Amino acid sequence: MIKLTVSALSAAVLLSPVALAEGSKPVTLTHTYDMTLVSSEAGATELLADLTIAARRACTSRVPVMGNYTDKACAESLVVAAVKQIQAASTEAGTDLAPTLQQVAQVQLASTN
Repeated sequence: MIKLTVSALSAAVLLSPVALAEGSKPVTLTHTYDMTLVSSEAGATELLADLTIAARRACTSRVPVMGNYTDKACAESLVVAAVKQIQAASTEAGTDLAPTLQQVAQVQLASTN
């Protein structure tokens, strides 16, 4: 019962710093999510959408001539780091990942090889 209660609490994802190519400014992202989202397909889709939006915001900077610039590589690496941490937390908690998150995790492994 305690394990179920703990896994249902919100968990925070603290992502590794990623450098923006333009200014070498370290970027971090903290995202709070409900651990129950990772096991359902709808929850995983919602979580990935939220992570993508948060990562894009974190990797957007103001460029004087162009306006706002979003470093897509920065945003992608933040999402990759988030999914890796979610996968690790899910494994530790004994929670199954939804197929959407599993697929993202597999794509990440394939892209690093």
